[in-house]
Amino acid sequence: MAQVGSKRAEAIRALVLGLIALPTLIAIAAPTPATYTIQVIETWVTAPNGNHLYTRIVQPVPALYPGQRFPGLIAIPGGTGAGAPLADNPRYRDLADDGFIVVAFNPEGRGSGAPGNLKSEGTEDCNGFLHQDDLKAVIEYAAAQPNVNAANIGVETSSFGIAIGAGALGRYPSLPAAYLVDQEGPHDNRVITFYDVGRETAVCGHLSTVTDPSSENAAFWAEREAVRYIGAYPGRYLRMQAAIDHAQGPGYFRHAIEMINAATKPEYGGSGSASWTRMNGSDLGNAVNAVYALGDPGQYPTWVPGRLSDHPGLNLTYDREMAAFIGVPVGGTAQPPDGSDSSSRNHIAQAALAAAVLLALSAGAWYARRRFS
Repeated sequence: MAQVGSKRAEAIRALVLGLIALPTLIAIAAPTPATYTIQVIETWVTAPNGNHLYTRIVQPVPALYPGQRFPGLIAIPGGTGAGAPLADNPRYRDLADDGFIVVAFNPEGRGSGAPGNLKSEGTEDCNGFLHQDDLKAVIEYAAAQPNVNAANIGVETSSFGIAIGAGALGRYPSLPAAYLVDQEGPHDNRVITFYDVGRETAVCGHLSTVTDPSSENAAFWAEREAVRYIGAYPGRYLRMQAAIDHAQGPGYFRHAIEMINAATKPEYGGSGSASWTRMNGSDLGNAVNAVYALGDPGQYPTWVPGRLSDHPGLNLTYDREMAAFIGVPVGGTAQPPDGSDSSSRNHIAQAALAAAVLLALSAGAWYARRRFS
C-alpha cells in the first residue's frame, strides 16, 4: 500500500506540474503576426557614378519589430517608366503586410517630380548599363539595412525591365540577390522592337539590328539584351510566361524558351549558371531545371492560361514561393537567422506544450485507473 501511495503522489505531482507549465508554454508559443503594421519611407541611394536615386521602401515598422529581419523584394516596372510609384501598389503593400520589405526606385533620369515620384539625378539610359548599375546600388543598399535579411533578397521585373534585372545580376553575379522573377521579359532587340511579330517599332530611337545593322545600333542593343547576361546569374531564376504574351501576342515563346535555356546549367542541357530554373510556378507543375526545344511544341512547358493580366497578383504568389526556397521563414526573423527565429521558437514551444499536455493527461489517466480499479 505504501508503494501504491507513493506512485499516486508522483502521478498527482506530475499532473500539477504539467498544468502549471501550460500557461507559460502557451505564452511562449505566440504566433508570428498574421499581418504587420507597415510604413512607407523615402530615401536617396547613391549610384556608382555618384548620382542620387529616388527610392521608396514599404516595410514593417522597425520600431514595432525590433531585432527582426525580413525578406526583401526589389520591383522593376516594365517599359522605361518610373519605378517609385510601385510603392503605392496595393498588392506590394499586401506583400509588406505579410512580412516583406519592398523596394521601388527611379533609375537615373526618371520621375515626374510629383510627390512619391521624385526625379532621380542623371539622364535617361533606356535600361542600359547605367540603369543596371543603379539596380546594383539599390540591392547593396537594401542588403545593408538592419531589418533586411540579406540572404533573402529577390528581384522582380516586368517586361522590358528584365534588361535592368538580368543585366545587373549577370554583370555582377556576386550581388546578394537570391532569386529573379521575370514577367514575360523581351530578351533581344528583335523582340523588344516587335520585329518578329511584324510590327517593328523604334524603342528609345532604335530599330532592330535586322533593319539597322550599324555598329552603333548593335552596340546600343548589346547593353540591353537580357539573354546576353542571364547566363552568368548564379541564383534562382523563374520565368513567368502566359499562353498569350502581353506584348507579342498568342503563341510567341522564343523569348521565354531562350531565356530559360540560357539560364539553366549545362548539366541539364542549358548554357547558364543558375542554381535553379523553372518556367512558371509550382502550381503548373513544370519541371525544375528543364530546357526546351523551340521547334518542338509538343515538349513545351505549361503556360499560364490566357494572359498574365487574367491572373492579378500571380507575380506576388511566385515571389512568396521563391522567397520560401531560401530556407528561412518568410516574415520577421530574429538576429541571427538560426534556431532563434520566431517561427522556430513557435515550433519548439508547441512541441513542449504538447509534451506537457500528454504528460498531464497520462498522469491523470494512470491515477484514475488506480483509483477506480
